Amino acid sequence: MERDIRKNKTAIIVVSTVLFLISASFAASATTVSISDVFMKPNETAVTSIMINNVSNLGVADISLYFEPSVVHVISATNSDFDVFYPVINNTGGIVRAGGMDDGDGLYGDVKFADVTLEAVGSHGETSALNLSSNELKESGLPETSIPATVDNGTVFLNLPPVAIPTCMHLHNNVGTEYPCKTFFNASASYDPDGDGITNYNWYFGDGYSDAGPIVEHAYSTYKWHGTAYEPFNVSLTVKDGEGLANTAIVQVNVYIAGDANSDGIVDIFDGATVGLEWDEEAEFDGNIWWYNNPRGDEADLNNDKIVDIFDGATVGANWDHTAW
Repeated sequence: MERDIRKNKTAIIVVSTVLFLISASFAASATTVSISDVFMKPNETAVTSIMINNVSNLGVADISLYFEPSVVHVISATNSDFDVFYPVINNTGGIVRAGGMDDGDGLYGDVKFADVTLEAVGSHGETSALNLSSNELKESGLPETSIPATVDNGTVFLNLPPVAIPTCMHLHNNVGTEYPCKTFFNASASYDPDGDGITNYNWYFGDGYSDAGPIVEHAYSTYKWHGTAYEPFNVSLTVKDGEGLANTAIVQVNVYIAGDANSDGIVDIFDGATVGLEWDEEAEFDGNIWWYNNPRGDEADLNNDKIVDIFDGATVGANWDHTAW
């Protein structure tokens, strides 16, 4: 009896697992009707696409697009993958309804329903939803089987997002917890293309820590060594403009063990020689990077204080023969 109960339980678990996998596979392969977000200035035009994603044997499509006519108008809907395509544009009512038909053996994969050209008629900072309705999707041939689909709507922003430009101000940085070395970051080259100004600068240093501001500093407590070389940290900067739009960019940051001036993973005579060759040299700044015209000076400046001196030599001596492995 116990054996039968165990067998039944096992069978139930197996069946449940199979049904879950089938359900997950179906969900992953579901057809989606989508439209991308659009960022534009007032009185300008921009193009976005209505896509029918992950479809099989598509023969007929009837789709509506709804928008706020006081913010944006639709100039045209063209370049469809369908052999026959006909749009009806109503900018007074804020709707485009279009139909497409394939004359061949059906369309597969990601199908372009139309490129939609928009004209911004509203004021800076206004938005309009781009809401889709999948009125009809049918397979090619007979019988005309309906294809279920979800929709992924978009938004028109009459505003351009800011541009994030992160810079690590030293190309060579050491772990800075026991032997001081701060890594400096500069976001002051970031800008907003339509002049809204940037209100937020958020940094994520790739080691679990973060900070905010156009210029920040961070002391790394660790490094990444993969066996033959260091791996950089991916540091992200997210900037936000006065209208709330954001943009993110990544800068890779080199961090080495304390005293490693030539990034070979061991502190030895070659690091001491690098410091000696640059002794008393001072960094110059080009607005973004220190030591911009002297990479070896950047290597020798182990504590990032912008001068090569006794403190850099002492760091090499105190970490002699230390390795990254």
